[in-house]
Amino acid sequence: MGSLKGKTTRTEPSKEVLNTCNKLPAGILEEHGDVNLAVDIMYINEIPFFMTTPGAIHFGMVELIKNEKISTIMVVLGQVIEAYEVRGFKIQHILSDRQFKHARNI
Repeated sequence: MGSLKGKTTRTEPSKEVLNTCNKLPAGILEEHGDVNLAVDIMYINEIPFFMTTPGAIHFGMVELIKNEKISTIMVVLGQVIEAYEVRGFKIQHILSDRQFKHARNI
């Protein structure tokens, strides 16, 4: 044991992130293809996160945001909408509180 101590090195783990997107179960898009998306900003230890929750499919998404400017929020919202549309969902309505009223006309 003494002769091995300090001579063995730890192999560095792979930095590759696997992104596997499984296909949706049959019938999900027919039943829940049109989505009403609820959005809000949540704080954890004073760090803002953009949260979205679709109505019927119960799948939440959370995205770290650096600030609450409308430009930042619209970029993140566009990314979220794109993620749903890639999988075949269609966003019908976006539900929010008064905090997002300045984004209504954009």
